[in-house]
Amino acid sequence: MKDFVRVLETQTAERTRPECPLNSEPMHPVLTVPIDWRRPSDRRPWQIWWNDSAAFGQVHPRPAVDEVASFYDLEDYYTHAERVEHDSDAERRQVGILGRAIGSLASHFERGAEPTADWWQSIIPAGAQNSLEIGCGDGDRMQTYQPFLAQGVRGVEPDPRAVRVARERGLDVHQGTAEDLPDAIKDRRYDLIAFVHVLEHTLDPVLSLKNAGALLADGGIMSVEVPNNACEGARMMGEAWRWLDVPRHLNFFTPDSLAACAEAAGLTVRAVLFRGYVRQFMPDWLVDEARIGAELNGRKAGQADIDRQVRHSARLFARTALAKPAQKYDSVRILCSRA
Repeated sequence: MKDFVRVLETQTAERTRPECPLNSEPMHPVLTVPIDWRRPSDRRPWQIWWNDSAAFGQVHPRPAVDEVASFYDLEDYYTHAERVEHDSDAERRQVGILGRAIGSLASHFERGAEPTADWWQSIIPAGAQNSLEIGCGDGDRMQTYQPFLAQGVRGVEPDPRAVRVARERGLDVHQGTAEDLPDAIKDRRYDLIAFVHVLEHTLDPVLSLKNAGALLADGGIMSVEVPNNACEGARMMGEAWRWLDVPRHLNFFTPDSLAACAEAAGLTVRAVLFRGYVRQFMPDWLVDEARIGAELNGRKAGQADIDRQVRHSARLFARTALAKPAQKYDSVRILCSRA
């Protein structure tokens, strides 16, 4: 009888185990984040499930659509108009001489594809007319590459405050999500479509890329960047990694799974690029990760937490300075075209 009950429990667990959207194989829990560190009054834990063969993870259970908006009800979230101002001088003092020295050393090993104005110009097709950025925030990035589009730039953004600021800047931004694009942007095809740290926030990343791909012009390019969960910084920091940010981040990509997601959406991956090395050693990053770790343990960060984070950064630098890009950089970006 006990054996029968054990088998029945196992079969029930298998049936309720979530399937990976990239290969339909079962996922398994790998990490429990005890609370949302940005909203410590919300004491709910969050579980990340992973599929090894796809190298892809998701928060499970998946939140409801109307619940997701509440995760961003934060005055200092970076897409909002009311951006938090870091006290860079205070942070430099907090990390001390050692912390600043490690950051200086790391800068000599930075080889990432940073999305500067020159970089955007290099990937935008010759004669490009229109661009669309999905999850554009308040439009800062759109202003960077706007000079390289003959007709103009458009954006889609779910946060109404960010939409208001973007429009005040004279930008053509519409409220909506990647899974439910507004009709107003569907009247044309776009030579450039950009997702910059957006796909990890979506409830359905494959659908999000399919929707965008349907609007990509022949010969157009789509740039998709997400946190790189294969990097050593993510492995070492676990639930306190700065780019984990559960529950705002609902999907957890590696270079392989990001490419697989694009291919599942009917896109062809043309290039895989990386960025974000030296910033992992900057004072604001060290102070933030010290703060995250302390909040997850139910307390406020002190100098001892920051000192511990500086020692962590020394170990991270030793392991990554000469490492392969997938281990080294905190973000991965793919360039795609229509299949």
